[in-house]
Amino acid sequence: MSWTPLETDDGSWTLRRARDGASCHSTAGAWTQACERYAAPCRVAELGSERGVVRVLEVGTGLGLNLAAALRALAASGARLEACSLELDSSVIEASLDLPQGPECARWLAPVQGALRVALERRDSRSCELEPGLGLLELRLGDAARSLEELDAGRFDAVFFDPFAPADEPRLWTRAVLASVARAMAPHAILSTYSAALDARAGLAAAGLRVGQGPRVGRKAQGTLASFTAPLPPLHPRLARRIAARASRFREA
Repeated sequence: MSWTPLETDDGSWTLRRARDGASCHSTAGAWTQACERYAAPCRVAELGSERGVVRVLEVGTGLGLNLAAALRALAASGARLEACSLELDSSVIEASLDLPQGPECARWLAPVQGALRVALERRDSRSCELEPGLGLLELRLGDAARSLEELDAGRFDAVFFDPFAPADEPRLWTRAVLASVARAMAPHAILSTYSAALDARAGLAAAGLRVGQGPRVGRKAQGTLASFTAPLPPLHPRLARRIAARASRFREA
């Protein structure tokens, strides 16, 4: 697949898919999105202080910016990151490795890219060291639905759910995939995604997760958070009722 570089409004770079113009990150700021959409609302910094090791599941590796943001969040505590990242198309990773990035982004992205290079050379799912003391990265290429079925239940402390939109990649937003993601989450884990689609939220609720409102990032008014037990910003009661009703229909189907 062909990709073209795109500078976003915060000065960081992302990639745009040539066939349809879809970008891997918000044009308002790729690095901003990684930090404010994924690392912060998933409480990565707090988990690092509490646990010493934070296990992150990422659906949609892309450029590696979300994992870089997780490393940045863990820096103060010195906690290790153990990440499992799922990506269908390795071409997006390959195209990202030579993109320019600003100093703050590049600092945390460098160890992620180093591990990704090794993982691409190996073409297997063995974990690669990010850098001494920082943690491990396991890259799984291919069908994410199959990879999710192979993961241990309750393994992850946070989920960065960042595939392309449901209209572009509907197979990654099915109720079965969302249920597999939920199965892999520890009770305290938080899932964050940019999507606020009703079906996506109802699919998460049907899998037994509580659904809350994700933060505003750039021009995106809100995203979605989900967890079994963690407190989340509440949705409007009317919207919450709609989600619950649709989730109930999903369970009965």
